[in-house]
Amino acid sequence: MRSRLTISLTLLAVVIVCGVMNIYVTKNISNRYVSAAEELRELTGAEDWPRADQTVQAYHQTWKDTLQWLQMLINHSDGDEVSRALERIEAGIRAQEVATCLEGCAELREAAEHIYHRDAFTLGNIL
Repeated sequence: MRSRLTISLTLLAVVIVCGVMNIYVTKNISNRYVSAAEELRELTGAEDWPRADQTVQAYHQTWKDTLQWLQMLINHSDGDEVSRALERIEAGIRAQEVATCLEGCAELREAAEHIYHRDAFTLGNIL
């Protein structure tokens, strides 16, 4: 009886620690891509196309590398939303269309915020 209680408490501790680590990781990733959306919005609003292209390419490559392991922690469709937003921004930069870029930046911001809010430790997510 005592060993089962010890095993149960140990497993509970492991689950709690993994949950807290998951929250921390997703919050950092979410904040990184919310900041990326803001940076890209400023660059495309100023029509600094070469720098915007370099920046979005760097963020997109980092996102692809992150997504390989992140999909174990988050919903697959949440990752796809960020990928689609980055692709929309890239297309807007290639076409040099500010409106398309701004729309993509808004989508990126929303999708990136959603990554963390879905995993946040809130009553709605627990229930």
